[in-house]
Amino acid sequence: MKNYIKAYLKNRPTFYIFIRPKEIELFRNYLPFKRPVLDFGCGDGFFAKVAFKDFGKIDVGLDVDKKKLEEAKKEKVYKKLIFYSGDKIPFPNNYFSTVISNCVLEHIQNLDESLEEIYRILKPGGTFLCTAMTDKWEKYLLGNLFFGKTYSEWMKYKQKHFNLLSLDNWKCKFEMHKFKVVNLTGYLDEKESKLIDLFHYLSIGSLINYKLFKKWVVFPKMYSMLPINLTSLKFKKVSKFKSASLYFVLQK
Repeated sequence: MKNYIKAYLKNRPTFYIFIRPKEIELFRNYLPFKRPVLDFGCGDGFFAKVAFKDFGKIDVGLDVDKKKLEEAKKEKVYKKLIFYSGDKIPFPNNYFSTVISNCVLEHIQNLDESLEEIYRILKPGGTFLCTAMTDKWEKYLLGNLFFGKTYSEWMKYKQKHFNLLSLDNWKCKFEMHKFKVVNLTGYLDEKESKLIDLFHYLSIGSLINYKLFKKWVVFPKMYSMLPINLTSLKFKKVSKFKSASLYFVLQK
């Protein structure tokens, strides 16, 4: 996990290191993916670049943000990049063997329609690997200690979290759309959630860098000068009932 932490420290705001390296390890447990593979909500492609560099290019990256898709082109980790309008995924029924989606489902306003589409384009027996934030996330936020529920409501709006469901509600949602829950893992505890919230503010310099230089990190080796060794973070599983984020292995 150390190499993934370094990759994020060198290229992205610091708060990502408390969550993305863990997600990388969880997805990598299922490599090699059976092709063709769809990355639903691929963003700028950086996660896939770090996580799957030894797998080869992902067949298709799909996203609603055209600007992010332009950035993803530069990463060269997808064979094809497609804009998604949020309605119908432009592929025929039973097309993909694997669909992956990291930190996307909680941000989708038309969640039911999207899950229906993912199920449609997935082959029978195909695998849908995804992460989803839970209602524990807003309960664990550090800012709640000072500003109460007003803070969590503001963060939900700011982070565009439309679907912070409970563990049971996520399972019901997937099962309602005919997915079989094969496995699920908790990986984000209360302490780590609070650290992410804190480091959102400590990472303000990264936002300034991006505004000025179009880079989140201008001096990538500066992380080695931090007073704490952030690369020593270890992956640990968290009780699925207490986790602020869950990793699902679903099957059609």
